[in-house]
Amino acid sequence: MFRILPAFRRRAAHGSLANSLTAILLAALLLTPQLLQAWGREGHRALALIAEKHLSRKAAAQVKDLLGDKSIADVASWADEVRNQPEYKGTGSWHFVNLPLGMGYADFERALKAKTEVNAYQALQANIKLLGDKKQPREKRIDALKFVVHLVGDIHEPMHVSRAEDKGGNDIQLQFQGEGSNLHRMWDSGLIHAHGMSDDKLAAENDHPDHASRLGWENSSVEQWLFESYLLSTQQYAEVPSGSKLDEQYYKKHIGEVQLRLQQGGIRLAQVLNETLK
Repeated sequence: MFRILPAFRRRAAHGSLANSLTAILLAALLLTPQLLQAWGREGHRALALIAEKHLSRKAAAQVKDLLGDKSIADVASWADEVRNQPEYKGTGSWHFVNLPLGMGYADFERALKAKTEVNAYQALQANIKLLGDKKQPREKRIDALKFVVHLVGDIHEPMHVSRAEDKGGNDIQLQFQGEGSNLHRMWDSGLIHAHGMSDDKLAAENDHPDHASRLGWENSSVEQWLFESYLLSTQQYAEVPSGSKLDEQYYKKHIGEVQLRLQQGGIRLAQVLNETLK
């Protein structure tokens, strides 16, 4: 199983102190400014559609109880859609993590855990904990489920673990097949749109992991998921300076990485929900 939840359970054993700390974190998260976008709708839906196929019976039943007629694919982009609503306006920084380039895994993990600014790493952990706590109000658990679905997707998009100074690649302007874009948008939706598949077909195409790969993905930690994205965004910063003109060769080179991240994210989202809702 992925390795973040046992730590939550150990902390939860401390009772009211753990609950108080979680409440403080969630309150702090709501006060932070909005910044970046996420996977496009197709990417988030495809990732959630993959996850749906790997939910346990217990997790699927609890998802249905919380969401009713909606599926996790139906709510996969909800966290982007509500950002500008007053109730959720402080959740913008929940969608990404900013870190300097050039770190190996050990330094990356230390820097990630030392960050005081609220970010996707903190938000995902807090919402997993809230989702798994059946003493919480139903409405809060429903929101937590929607955020977990979305945030697992976000941290598998490489440009969501990147540099603050260029807003995760949003300020790196480029052209792709003759049209203006930027590095962040290329990985959110540009490469997926160039692939030309619906979210259903995209999910079906990328839901065939071999047994060894699936086990490896499920047994990795959230910190490792983020580091994988960090390595890919580092590669993109080196490959795509501002003003680049990208073509079909760029698409062919990187669409496989997009597909891999969707597949990994879907398998891991299912594992998170299976473990949290069992």
